[in-house]
Amino acid sequence: MKTQTIKVFLIGAMLSTTLSFSQSLEGRLGVEGFSRTTSFKELATVDLFKAFKQGSYSIKFNFRADGINDRNIVLFDMKTTVKYNGKTISQTTRGGWPWLPGDMFVPAEGFDFIPALEKLSTQDTSTEGFLPKGNYEIILETVPSPKQSVKSGIAPATIKFSVQ
Repeated sequence: MKTQTIKVFLIGAMLSTTLSFSQSLEGRLGVEGFSRTTSFKELATVDLFKAFKQGSYSIKFNFRADGINDRNIVLFDMKTTVKYNGKTISQTTRGGWPWLPGDMFVPAEGFDFIPALEKLSTQDTSTEGFLPKGNYEIILETVPSPKQSVKSGIAPATIKFSVQ
């Protein structure tokens, strides 16, 4: 009887291990249009937003999911970190965005860097809506929602630029 109980336990453990490892999620998040040395003489936040809308810069996201659910739809949390001269000025998360596997463009509104930069540009009335001079780093992340037990290997995308 003990042998039979042990066999049932081992088979159950193997099945649960196999099922948990059968879920997979692979993907890539990237930003096109920015070089490592992107520099602006002056930059208004609205002009940056417009450049994303017109396609000068684009956020691309693709992923492949297997065994997640019957349609492989994954809920992602869109995390945004904005740094100015090395100091974090904003960290936000927008939770529960459903994405289908495949290649897609993510609108700039999917992340919160435009509002964070706009807030910074309006703190000093002498800059008249332009970003203050300095170095900027924007880190964009797509992380599976904690509501789903999915682990992800999607690396964050980083935008770096300076305003001279």
